[in-house]
Amino acid sequence: MKNMPNTPLPIILPSVPMQQIYHKVAQVASTDVPILITGDTGVGKEIIAHKIHDVSTRKDKPFRVINCSVFPENGLLQSEIFGHEKGAFTGATHQRKGLFEQADTGTLFLDEIGEMSGEVQVKFLRVLETQEFTRLGGNRSIKTNVRIIAATNKRLEPVPKDNGFRNDLYYRLNLFRIHIPPLRERREDIPPLVDAFLFEFNTKYKKSVTKISPEVRNFLKHASWHGNIRQLRNAIERAVILTKTDEITFSDLPADIAVVPQIEISDRPSDASEHTAIPTEVRQILAQISVTEFVLIFGGIPNAIWRMLPEKTQRSVIREASFHLSALLGGHQNAIWIDGMDRNQILGKVAQRRIKEHGSLAQAAKSLGVDRRTLKSYTQTDDTSE
Repeated sequence: MKNMPNTPLPIILPSVPMQQIYHKVAQVASTDVPILITGDTGVGKEIIAHKIHDVSTRKDKPFRVINCSVFPENGLLQSEIFGHEKGAFTGATHQRKGLFEQADTGTLFLDEIGEMSGEVQVKFLRVLETQEFTRLGGNRSIKTNVRIIAATNKRLEPVPKDNGFRNDLYYRLNLFRIHIPPLRERREDIPPLVDAFLFEFNTKYKKSVTKISPEVRNFLKHASWHGNIRQLRNAIERAVILTKTDEITFSDLPADIAVVPQIEISDRPSDASEHTAIPTEVRQILAQISVTEFVLIFGGIPNAIWRMLPEKTQRSVIREASFHLSALLGGHQNAIWIDGMDRNQILGKVAQRRIKEHGSLAQAAKSLGVDRRTLKSYTQTDDTSE
């Protein structure tokens, strides 16, 4: 990017999945049917909800947002959505209009709807079916005309066991669904997002960071991005703040985008079964690998990317990984959880890398202090793929 534009970059993402999503948005925006947007945390569900509203006939009307997960108490969520009457509960000193009234004739976006309690689900379903509701503590029916867009990062589909979400509400919301894939499955979208965020934070912090080194651009395009667009945005913001020049280089990037949260260690739950304890053989194998090898196997960093990292960044990543590895080997934690892998997958990952490095099963086994048959069994039980 040679020069910063004078106006914000439009985030029109070029990947095939996003183009298909834009097509769906155009199809459904002019209707009033409820929409369910699904996808991992940080993929941009609220952005798509805004897009639907902005191209709908309600674009000049209110757009209201609520995250259901931030209201753990049932009464608070009801009050926020439906409003309450004076005296409805302790502290209700005056009448309050809820989001259904605030968003009347417009759009109401409910994020993390899977966190909505059963009692609120019943009342919410009634509004979807009748377009009427009552405030908390009230008895007067209030008419509403609101377009509902809901979003979740959970699996809400009906299952044999009760999963806490009503099937009838699910079917009502699932009339039209838009699924947003994770960023790692649409890497063509990363460059325009990077440029848009660069402009945003140059403006916010009154800076003139006009360049990103080719190595950093390549790294950003191939990083794991488990936090999706939100994580990418945070990384660019941090880099713009930290850089002392007009160019973002590797030293300006947060090291944790390379190694965290791919490597995680969690305490063993008190009621966990015995198989969650770290097996002796796993501890012995991990003791045979270097911290760098630990990063390359479990950190989600391709070898080609690791070689591009400057020494300063490599040291930072290794320091972070050292803490996790020493905690495992030192027995400070009773359970092992590395990138979601179980015992067989962990052993298989190490075995595959050592065999590739040494070129023979015998040499790889010798380097890890196990016999050939044992090492071969590790490779046969691993069901992961690179």
